[in-house]
Amino acid sequence: MEPRRARGLILRLRGLGESDLLVDMFTRELGRVTALAKGGKRSRKRFFGLFLLGHYLDMQLAPPQKGSDLWRLETASLLASHLGLRQDFRRFLAAAPVWELLLRATAAQDPNPLGLDLALTTLARLERAADPPELASGLMIYLARLLVEMGYGLSLGACLICGKPGGQGESMRLSLAGGLVCQACLREINQGGDESCCDARAGLVKGLEAAQSLELAALQRLKFAAGLHRQGLAFLAEFWRKVAGRDLPSLDLAQSLLSNIL
Repeated sequence: MEPRRARGLILRLRGLGESDLLVDMFTRELGRVTALAKGGKRSRKRFFGLFLLGHYLDMQLAPPQKGSDLWRLETASLLASHLGLRQDFRRFLAAAPVWELLLRATAAQDPNPLGLDLALTTLARLERAADPPELASGLMIYLARLLVEMGYGLSLGACLICGKPGGQGESMRLSLAGGLVCQACLREINQGGDESCCDARAGLVKGLEAAQSLELAALQRLKFAAGLHRQGLAFLAEFWRKVAGRDLPSLDLAQSLLSNIL
């Protein structure tokens, strides 16, 4: 088969032997794939300076051989370096969950162009972030919107058990069951072993609703008010751990860092 052109975000790098690299990427055309870069560790011509986490590449990939899912990276050029992430360690730590979730929570070779666009939009925002609240807002928006793109969007308009609309005088909770739960249904959720996570503060719910529904370009202007970041990050991180069914170390680290400096 002829090589395929693909544009992809580097998610993970693993050494293979003395000179080769295995490159995990999330591509627009093929979804998440792993490619072998022959000589990738030592190349001073074909791949020099290309293999860093968060780099966005334009590539030629040779298809896997029969019985294998390993592609072969033939050529590559840099489309976006997201250099600003490496100019402040807080930016880099806040950005790490962007590629960790694409690596840990997506199916192999399942294209999701909107998911990739969201990741690139988020990285562009984080590399320009001037303060911790902007970092926290950017990460929260990514976490909420990626749930939608993967089919796990939160139910925020009404109680997900009884359907009672929110904002009718009864306090709601944000539940790990997947969204708002009214007090009348809270006991049922807890009996199922899925305790509610936090109070559904109006500003937090409205911000999450906007993060789930706005166009990508408009998300750049969306921010969460001071006082909502810690609570929102804690809920979203815990919900993502449940969705992924595994630990997410970079998300835990980013949540801890931002919660301590906000």
